Amino acid sequence: MNRLELGWSQERLAFASGLCVRTISAVECGTANPTSDVIESLVWALGVPASRLVG
Repeated sequence: MNRLELGWSQERLAFASGLCVRTISAVECGTANPTSDVIESLVWALGVPASRLVG
């Protein structure tokens, strides 16, 4: 499940994951490579396996 499938804004995902909106935007736009900590935060917030995010 991704944030759009959940109907979440970038702000909602940032809040749920403990990340800043700027980080969410940069990862989604491909202007930043997420660290393992960022991936872990997104996995926890979205409830998906890491392979879903990086695959």
